[in-house]
Amino acid sequence: MTPLIFDWAKRTPDSTAMIYNGRPWPYRTFANAIAVARGYFARRGYVGPGYAALFCDNQQGFWVFSLALRSLGLTIVDLRPAGAAGLPGLPNMRGVITIPGERWAGLLESRCTELGLRLESVSLADEAPLALDASQPIGGHILLTSGTTGIPKMVVMSADRDAGLARLHGGLLGMNQHTVFSVFHYTPWTGLCYKWAISAWTVGGAVLIEQQPQALLRPGITHAVMTPQLLAQVLAAPAGAFTRNDEMRLAIGAGASAQRDIDQAKSRITPHLFSYIASTETGLYAFTPLETAEDLKWHRLVPGTRLVEMVDESDRPVPAGEIGRVRVSTAGGPTGYLNDEAATRTFFKDGFFYPGDLSIMRSDGRMALQGRSTDVINVRGLKMSPAPIEERLSERLGVSGVCLFTMPDDNGLDVVHVVIESPKKIDTEQLIAAVKQELPGAFHRANFYFFAALPRSELGKVLRQAVRAEAIAKQPKVVRGNAPQSEQDPAGPAQ
Repeated sequence: MTPLIFDWAKRTPDSTAMIYNGRPWPYRTFANAIAVARGYFARRGYVGPGYAALFCDNQQGFWVFSLALRSLGLTIVDLRPAGAAGLPGLPNMRGVITIPGERWAGLLESRCTELGLRLESVSLADEAPLALDASQPIGGHILLTSGTTGIPKMVVMSADRDAGLARLHGGLLGMNQHTVFSVFHYTPWTGLCYKWAISAWTVGGAVLIEQQPQALLRPGITHAVMTPQLLAQVLAAPAGAFTRNDEMRLAIGAGASAQRDIDQAKSRITPHLFSYIASTETGLYAFTPLETAEDLKWHRLVPGTRLVEMVDESDRPVPAGEIGRVRVSTAGGPTGYLNDEAATRTFFKDGFFYPGDLSIMRSDGRMALQGRSTDVINVRGLKMSPAPIEERLSERLGVSGVCLFTMPDDNGLDVVHVVIESPKKIDTEQLIAAVKQELPGAFHRANFYFFAALPRSELGKVLRQAVRAEAIAKQPKVVRGNAPQSEQDPAGPAQ
């Protein structure tokens, strides 16, 4: 059976499928563009099994080409995160697809020549459409993730897996044919964009893709997805910049949100807020309506979908109330990374994926994340996860982010480094009180850094290694007595 995302005949032809930078595309137009692209590729030998790479800054073009290629049995990969130099060495690569006028065309051409690959700058003018062949197996697509190691890795998603995730996402947020779903400017190589977009299309809804958060200004949005970082940017807009939408359902994931941002979002955007926990590798496994004070911390596992456990170092489930490593069943989904056996052995084991998160499970089945096992800091011999401390410091200081790391000094003693994201000055006494409360005993040996913006990924996650490197390269505002000092502005942002 052909997955619904490819069976465009199920749609109302004149209903809107995509709104791209303000331009609406009916399903009829979208379907015809895919059929024309399918004909173009089929006549040039792009038929699976095998791989094809895409480099299209224009997301409308990306979706048309990728769905056409997948309907011909090919697995597609988006080159934009890594650029031409990151073209993966995949077997049976049929070619690299781009659009006339794309950036980096010269680099792409040079790299393709080096690897002996065909580079297609595709124009569909005067091409004849080709109908979908229901007997042709649907190909997959490759999502990229760096969440476990900081190094991009490839996760292959099948059409069957797409269909399952689409049903799950759509059901949790209540999507239907009247849905207008905003994915803002997130790109299709991320699970955040790809999975949510196909969820709306599967039920015949519309996907709104805009390059700026001003997408909230568009009337009629029924659903949207954001990272905490984008939410903070939207809320930084002045009062009256956008209209409150009491009907919209807003899902927030890919990181922890500050309570003040959630409170503002309920007041200024919509009362219908949800948090979710997901990984590129396993999909969404926790989904929580943000209704009470505890909902932001204590997440609700999605019932009847994936087995989620907290385990000790010997992979034995820990009792309720104890911190353990999170592991999520891989049943029905990817069981490893493409072309990366070492990372697969590290993070996939015995039918489970280990995302590197630490968590605690309550007796009622709700879980609270406790940071990452790979981000442990050493404070006077006590090893702890920095994430809960960073969240509390951010709340107390009223800043958008804090990043902690420890390093030994010249005498081999661990020193805590506190990197604070704030474009404005922080009251010195407030800073002293907050850090003393959260890091007792370590304050007098702490180094402080003030960044206008922390290095972050496209999804808003703090890039800890980049923060560490930038902080080390800067002159810290070292503690003298009780207060952080600088030659210029006490407790002011580093320039």
